[in-house]
Amino acid sequence: MLVLAAQYLTYAEAVDLYNQLREAEIAALVKTCGPPSLPFGEGLYYQLLMEEEDAPDAHQIVAAFELRRAAPALHRCSRCGSLHTTLVHQLAWWKRLYYAGTTLYSCQQCGKEFAG
Repeated sequence: MLVLAAQYLTYAEAVDLYNQLREAEIAALVKTCGPPSLPFGEGLYYQLLMEEEDAPDAHQIVAAFELRRAAPALHRCSRCGSLHTTLVHQLAWWKRLYYAGTTLYSCQQCGKEFAG
């Protein structure tokens, strides 16, 4: 019987976890789920299913994957590559308009501002 290993994954996350399980020689199935996307009707999210007898072997792989997935993303400066970046709180009106829908970060080493 198939059991749920992970759900509400993006396509890239589902493929990454599938490949990790495949390297450990654990068979898995990636299936679409969630609300349909237009115009094709495929699900927006993916879930990973596996055989019930493989679940104990896959537990460590799935747990490590979930920890990485839940960890906050590190934003690297596109100019100098530094990880010392901060969120920009005070934006000029034209930057709020230009960067609408994104988050703006500033590098503490070189001063470059970039969308994250």
